[in-house]
Amino acid sequence: MFALKTVHLEKKVSNENQIILLFDLASSCPCLYPMLYTMKFLRFQSISTQNADLIALKFWYEFWFEKFATSFCESFYSTSYNFEIVQCEIDNFIIYLENNKKNESNLIRLRNAEYVNYTTIGHRVRSFLKFYSFLIDEYLTIQSQPQLSLKEIQKIKEKLNKYMTIKKKIINNFSKSNKTIKSEINYSFKSMNDEMIKGLYSIISPSNSNKYNTLNPFR
Repeated sequence: MFALKTVHLEKKVSNENQIILLFDLASSCPCLYPMLYTMKFLRFQSISTQNADLIALKFWYEFWFEKFATSFCESFYSTSYNFEIVQCEIDNFIIYLENNKKNESNLIRLRNAEYVNYTTIGHRVRSFLKFYSFLIDEYLTIQSQPQLSLKEIQKIKEKLNKYMTIKKKIINNFSKSNKTIKSEINYSFKSMNDEMIKGLYSIISPSNSNKYNTLNPFR
């Protein structure tokens, strides 16, 4: 669906003679907003930084496409730069990363999975939030939102900045084995404690050639 491609430049327009862009493989074109982000901001960063930040955006675009069957660029543009559609999906994006990029509505989240590397997830989400900040600066303006007054725009920005501050504080607590962030994410089955979750999994775990699960009614 989406892939990162290194573009070699004839003239040096950044700190190196190459940039990385996120491409939509269906159209063979760069994704619009990540491309603008690269040209206005990321091109001044090292190639390794560009790659790390754009991998996070690649995951975001894959998450969005799997969930809504359309590109994030299309959704953001068609809603006239509605930032609420982004904010409403950030926690779901974190869950998507936790579950190895699975976006199944009926997927039950085991919140204490030892294989989850929250340091890596933290890096990914921080990279995405930088992109989100870029979108706010670029498209929450009088020019892009003529239906809003300057006062309304400032009020929305204050709310978004407050949200970003809180979210960044949560993300900064991420670590490889960190469990404290779980209570800050909007999980399915959030009311279940660890013992209840383990009990549920003991029932729904499928049988295999090495172990027959007598508790599972579906086997």
